[in-house]
Amino acid sequence: MDFAPEETHIALQAMARDFARQEIVPAAEEIDRQKSPEGRFPAALLEKGSRLGLRTLAVPEALGGGGADLLTLCTVGEEIGWGDLGLGATIAQNWCVSMALEKICPADKYEALARDFVGDHGAHLTRADLSAAPPPEMRMPYDGAGENIPASARQAEDGWSLSGFSSHVMNGEAARWTLVSIEGEDGRQAFLLEGGGARIVRRHDPMGMRSVEDVALAFEDVKVPGTSWIDCAPAAWVGIVPVFMVLPASAALGTARRAGEHATAHARERVQGGKPIIEHQSVGFMLADNLMEISAARRSLQAAAWAADSSAGVANGGEAEAVRESYLMRIFVSEACERIARRSMEVWGGAGYMTEAPMERFVRDMASFMHAGEMNYSLRARAMAML
Repeated sequence: MDFAPEETHIALQAMARDFARQEIVPAAEEIDRQKSPEGRFPAALLEKGSRLGLRTLAVPEALGGGGADLLTLCTVGEEIGWGDLGLGATIAQNWCVSMALEKICPADKYEALARDFVGDHGAHLTRADLSAAPPPEMRMPYDGAGENIPASARQAEDGWSLSGFSSHVMNGEAARWTLVSIEGEDGRQAFLLEGGGARIVRRHDPMGMRSVEDVALAFEDVKVPGTSWIDCAPAAWVGIVPVFMVLPASAALGTARRAGEHATAHARERVQGGKPIIEHQSVGFMLADNLMEISAARRSLQAAAWAADSSAGVANGGEAEAVRESYLMRIFVSEACERIARRSMEVWGGAGYMTEAPMERFVRDMASFMHAGEMNYSLRARAMAML
């Protein structure tokens, strides 16, 4: 396998890097200071990125998108995550759902959605998995904690009726389309919903990744047309797992890389004991560990993306192997990135955790990422079950 960047990769990487430096970084700092989760979602900034082609980079070229494969998206996602992990995760969610729908939807249904999605720079995509009852965190003293809506997908006149909860839905309020899934006795049912219908139970206020729109949704007999149902085989659903593992991790890697860069720059400037602290062995070792883990995380990410992209990766049971590798990659990359962020803050010493320093936000962002989506112990269990 060869992960050397091609001309297209380099051009897209440069474009994303410029956008991150010039647009994302100044906006992200302002968003992070906002007290209320309402109003943090950077719709105008995301529209700017969309006009550069970032939002629709995963849509095939024939349908008006960028036609990027998973490996290319990792390269671009790292640069956007360098600017802000929350915004990187938001764009990654659009890529994830777009690629998932391409795999599981009939061609005509996906083509219609893709053309509308490309034509609307303010449109976003999300995914909601319905559960039978609120998860444990929703039973704490939050609004709606006493509710219990059994999860169901029932055929109704001219369509379906959907009920259930979905917590921590990224892009949950801004999304124009939602990929809804529910797993029952008869297997998994999937639907593509356009527009609203679900009730927002809570707008979460995370400690990091504050530009992410994170909401809990309640579906209460939401009526959807029969055409919204997706007839997807179980194997097709399994095939989308690596997408949801790989792309958010690329944004996390970008944030960790930026934390490491800040640590290195500070170590060159801070003088202690008559010399820059980068010349002190203990600090040099920390910076070397950062470089080592960034390089290892990037290779792990690239290998998982290549396995999912490659036709060889899905042959002779290789699809299951690609899924397992994506679980292991997500665990390794997220934990490595958290260590890099914390280590980089330590290089700054006592100043590192002060809010006027840049380092504490990277630590908060990585803590939030570690708790976004499925927890790493659960992913470990899934990977072990596939051995």
